[in-house]
Amino acid sequence: MTRPGNRPPPASEQKLAASLAGAVDLSGLKKRAESRREPGAAARAPGPGTGPATGVEVDEASFEQEVLVRSTQVPVVVELMSRRAPSALTTLLSSLAEEAGGQWVHAVVDVDASPGIAQAFQARAVPTVVAVAAGRPLADFEGEQPEDALRQWIAAVMQATEGKLNGAPQAEAGEEPEERADVERDAAEDALAEGELATAEERFTALVDSRPGDHTLLEALRYVQAARRATEESDAGEGTVPAALRAADRALVGGEYEPAFAVLVDAVKVSAGDDRARVRARLIEILEALPVDDPRVLDARRNLANALY
Repeated sequence: MTRPGNRPPPASEQKLAASLAGAVDLSGLKKRAESRREPGAAARAPGPGTGPATGVEVDEASFEQEVLVRSTQVPVVVELMSRRAPSALTTLLSSLAEEAGGQWVHAVVDVDASPGIAQAFQARAVPTVVAVAAGRPLADFEGEQPEDALRQWIAAVMQATEGKLNGAPQAEAGEEPEERADVERDAAEDALAEGELATAEERFTALVDSRPGDHTLLEALRYVQAARRATEESDAGEGTVPAALRAADRALVGGEYEPAFAVLVDAVKVSAGDDRARVRARLIEILEALPVDDPRVLDARRNLANALY
C-alpha cells in the first residue's frame, strides 16, 4: 500500500483486483456466490431518494460488493475495528463521511466477526484504516488521528483518485442504484473462478483486442497467462532462464510484481542471444500491462536498461 499523493493503481476488475494488488489476498472472499448474498447491515444507509450511501457495515460475505465493487465508483475508507474496544475514530469517520455526502464511503469491519478481512489487509492493530480505490488498497494508517490530520489524509485520497473512478451511480428518486452489467467480463471472470484457465485466457484476450488501452484487462490477461503456465509448467527445463520464467510466473500469481520484475531483470543480465530475447520479451509483456507512470514500471524499465547496456 502507498501513501496518498501517489497515483493510485488503475481501476481493475473487482474479482481480480485484490489478488493482483499483492497486498491483499481475498481469494476466500471474492467468490461470486458470496458477493451476491444479502449485504451486511448498512450503517447510515439512506432510504430511497435520500441521497448516496455514506457508510456501511461490512463482513466477509458482503466485502466484495460493498468495498471492491463500490470502490470502482468512489473511494471506500475501510475501518478495521473491534466492538470490544470502541474507538472515537468510528464516530469521527462517520461524521466526515456524512459531511462528504457520498463522495467517499466509510466501511466498518468488526475484526472479531470478520477476521479474514483483517488478515487480508495484514492489519497488525485496531483501529487500522485503509483507503481502497478501484478495488485496491491506496493508503493506510493505524491508530487514532486528530480531526485535522484525518481531514488532510482524506483530502489526499480524494485528490489522488480525482477523475480516475466512475463516480457514484445516479439513481432516480425511489430507485436503488444498479450495478452496471459487463457480460463479457463476467464470463471471463467466471471461467477464471472455475479454474478454466484456457477459456479465461481466450475470453480476456478477446476483451483486450476489443478494448485497446484498458490496462485492467491486459493486467488480468497476464495474470491468467501466468497462472496457466504455472499450472502447465510450460517453461519446464533446466537452466537460469526457465527457472527465472517459472519464478516470475509464481510471483505474478501471488500478486508480487516487484519480485517478478527483479528475477527477470537478473536473468537478462546473465543471459545472451535467444535466451536474453525471450526473458526481455516476457518482461516487456508484463510491463505493458501496467500504466507507464506506475512507479514499479519506471523502476523495472530503468533496471532493464541498465542490464542491457
